[in-house]
Amino acid sequence: MSKKKSKEKVVEYSKLEHKVAAVWTRVSTGKQADNNGSLESQKRICDEYAASKGIRIKEYFGDTNESAQTEGKLYRNMIEKVAKDKEINVILVASYDRFSRTGPEGIMTKAYLKAKGIYVVSATQATDPDSAAGTFMENIIFLFNQFENSLRRDKAVIGMTDCLRKGNWFSKPPLGYNKVKVEKDHILTVNETGRILRNAFIWKATEGIGDIEIVQRLKELGLSIDRKHLNKILHNPFYCGYIQHSLLGDEIIKGNQEILIDEATFNKVNGISNTGYEHKKITEPFPLKRHIICSDCGGYLTGYTVKARGKDYYKCNKKGCKSNHSTEKLHQKYINLLNEYNIPDEYIPILTDVLRKVFEEYNQNKGETKKVLLKRKTECENQINAVKVRLGLGEINSEIYTATMGELNSRLAEVKRGLEDAGKNLSNMMKYINQTIEMSCKLGSLWNDSNFVDRQKVGQCKNLRGKFINCYLCLQIHSLWS
Repeated sequence: MSKKKSKEKVVEYSKLEHKVAAVWTRVSTGKQADNNGSLESQKRICDEYAASKGIRIKEYFGDTNESAQTEGKLYRNMIEKVAKDKEINVILVASYDRFSRTGPEGIMTKAYLKAKGIYVVSATQATDPDSAAGTFMENIIFLFNQFENSLRRDKAVIGMTDCLRKGNWFSKPPLGYNKVKVEKDHILTVNETGRILRNAFIWKATEGIGDIEIVQRLKELGLSIDRKHLNKILHNPFYCGYIQHSLLGDEIIKGNQEILIDEATFNKVNGISNTGYEHKKITEPFPLKRHIICSDCGGYLTGYTVKARGKDYYKCNKKGCKSNHSTEKLHQKYINLLNEYNIPDEYIPILTDVLRKVFEEYNQNKGETKKVLLKRKTECENQINAVKVRLGLGEINSEIYTATMGELNSRLAEVKRGLEDAGKNLSNMMKYINQTIEMSCKLGSLWNDSNFVDRQKVGQCKNLRGKFINCYLCLQIHSLWS
């Protein structure tokens, strides 16, 4: 049996016959590069040190902005490549804080490289890598760099927290805002996107419509946003003038930013619950799916069809529960429940005044929406004309022209549909007010005669305690506009 080869002994740094180096340069930020220690300066320092010590530089790594607080991708790639290179035995840096500021991690990386016969050498911090005292000093430098980072971070956190407590938002502004720094203050103002986004709050508060429909309407106005992002926006108090941040814990601060939506509307939006009852997929036989709760186990009901019988049923979606209900019987029970709700005569005069205000706000909102859509219509038409000119000049081929025109015509058609809806105006207000009050007293009939989408809208105005929220202020109004 052959003996195992003994591990090759690492040659001490002072005894290396030929020192071949890889130079590593980096800055954390562009500002640091401009002010103190640019990449060019680091490279020059390393070149001069190598020339004076007889070190041959084989390769340069880094030359970019990358934090030394964490081991970034470029850093890891450099370590891996140098470790595999049989010729390189030195990693040369301008100073040890350019190599790493991770403390223990930097020490471990240096030890790993040294075990492979590769020494990390600073051009400006003289140490003896062969002695215990020199290694100890290098480790102390790495730990001090980490300590310095921690102090900076603590100061930064204190500064950011103080900024937030003064009502100023220091980081990237939410969608719909522009940020300008004036001296030490961060000024946030609502931009064009924000003015479009304001409609989402208004639609939600006044019509009670679901997020899917709001996303579609915003798209018609030129703002593409996914449903999850929209939901976060609708629940973010920043838009009504407050600041909420992890640095503040549970505390909410009154902010200095421009208010996108009033606090009353924001609170109304966040008081509306659509939990588990808005579906993009339309399944006409089952408008109550994910809305009705099983009386046996509390799970939501879903639907299925027995094709052999030609009948539809609701069933509990919870594993192990065998609750089944005929859609016909369950729908009738739901209609009977809706028919129990009515508006007392003594509240009708008050409701009439409220509806008048709501309709006036509707007309005003429609006017603002129309302005946005007219602007988009003009932009689409100008883009279509520009594409035609480019085709005529031979700048684009027919394939690109067809694809581009298809997309632009689709956008224009979408805008025109929005303009058609925005052009509706409730001029005879009392007529619509009376119709709204009348319809609000016949919710069962309204639900029974509606399609899948409108049935969901009726259900969305029902909270967990079975009380209707603003049925007369949103659902019936929406019916009049549709």
